[in-house]
Amino acid sequence: MNAIPIFEVKNKLPLFMHQAETSGPVFISRRNKTVGVLLSVTEYQQLVSAKPKIPFLDKAAEFRKKTAGLFSNDDIDLIFNPDDTESDTYESDVFEGVFKD
Repeated sequence: MNAIPIFEVKNKLPLFMHQAETSGPVFISRRNKTVGVLLSVTEYQQLVSAKPKIPFLDKAAEFRKKTAGLFSNDDIDLIFNPDDTESDTYESDVFEGVFKD
């Protein structure tokens, strides 16, 4: 990644704006440290409109809320951590007593 010194971008902004539109982002530096990026409007809109990803822990909390009353916290822990149980797996106990022989 080559960064253009900020004074050069200031003096030649139209050139670097065209470069951002045709070739991708232009990185801007000050004192040999990258401090900014010049983007085309299209790239900016893609970044802004991108749907944020929900972190795993937030998804787990959402699952616990949706299943409140159906599963206890211990049951949920068994689903996600079957190795921590004394039985083989949680799935092996799910249908216990459901089907009559």
